[in-house]
Amino acid sequence: MKERERLKERRAISPVISALILSAVVLTVGGVVWTFSQGAMTISAEDYAESVIDMTDTISERFIIEHVYYEYVDEVPELYVFVYNYGTVDIEVKVEVKGGTYPAAEETWIEIPSKEMIPFPTIDLGTIPSSKEELNIRIYTRRENNAYYRYLVP
Repeated sequence: MKERERLKERRAISPVISALILSAVVLTVGGVVWTFSQGAMTISAEDYAESVIDMTDTISERFIIEHVYYEYVDEVPELYVFVYNYGTVDIEVKVEVKGGTYPAAEETWIEIPSKEMIPFPTIDLGTIPSSKEELNIRIYTRRENNAYYRYLVP
């Protein structure tokens, strides 16, 4: 009889231990899921904030081609372009004229601070444009905003 009572006592402890183990597993899995979701939301929030700031900078870009002129330097036709940044953010630009992009290197951009005008580096047109030829000039930024200008060669 004593053996039966001892077995009954063991059985009574067994459900309590299993309930504690199951509770610990559930709490652990819940903590892991909460930590994972917390990290994912932090990353999502940071990405969202960065994209909004980038979009705000893109919208804030304001620039124009202020002046263009053309002349011969040592019998080489050269084009001069002045770009004015009247926006609130600094911009990085390239110029496209006659199918060529200047500066030609893909990683090279010309930086124009906010509220400043700079002369673009001299553009060597290579071939001599004929009189009354129309040059279509496009300035574009790293953020893909554009400004256009039509220049009639004198």
